[in-house]
Amino acid sequence: MSAELDPRPTRSPDKESPPQATPDEYAATALRHMGLGFLFGFLLCAILAGGLMWFLRRPVPPPIVLHPPPTAAPTPTPLPTATPGPLFVFVSGGVHNPGMVELPAGARVGDALAMAGGLLPDVDSALVNQAELVFDGAQIHVPLPQPQAGAGASTALPPANQPASGLSGEVPPTSTASSGHANAPAGAPLNINTASAEELTALPGIGPSRAAAIVAGRPYSSVEDLERVPGIGPSTVETLTPLVTTE
Repeated sequence: MSAELDPRPTRSPDKESPPQATPDEYAATALRHMGLGFLFGFLLCAILAGGLMWFLRRPVPPPIVLHPPPTAAPTPTPLPTATPGPLFVFVSGGVHNPGMVELPAGARVGDALAMAGGLLPDVDSALVNQAELVFDGAQIHVPLPQPQAGAGASTALPPANQPASGLSGEVPPTSTASSGHANAPAGAPLNINTASAEELTALPGIGPSRAAAIVAGRPYSSVEDLERVPGIGPSTVETLTPLVTTE
């Protein structure tokens, strides 16, 4: 039987198999792979170590401290000062508008005369000390010129019934009840540590209530100590200084 009529497939010639690696080549390849793995692991460890050192050595920011707002310094409070009240005096005699006038503390006789309209033209201004300080409840009397004998003599007040010239605590007899002030003391100064309340009411500007307060506030080492008595201020003490004593 010929080869063309043989139905069996023909076998193709065998292919060449690749050359097999030798043991030395396997060892070299394994060593190369181990070296690469070691190098990669070393680099990874170096990167991790560097990152850890940077994290541990980085500067720590200072903590944020919240401070309370500053307290404002206290404003000094001024000490209270006594405010002297107005002075009421009665102006009589030779002025245009005689009567009671209101004056500020520290006013003088000339201020009271000006509030009363000023002196009349025929009045002698030298009869009244216009520079004298006034006090509450005082009277300022300006003497009128005495009329000539025969002409109008019946209308003039008798000299005995006229108040003292200038500033005084006296008032005409018809006005004593409404004034409520007695005559100013004369002679030796009054001792405010031993005087009775009735004697103290003879002082200018001192009524029964103030006299009782003076007696209750004893003893006094100086006249200026009267300022601690309710109702008595520096102007009243200035008026009383030549009239009273503590010894």
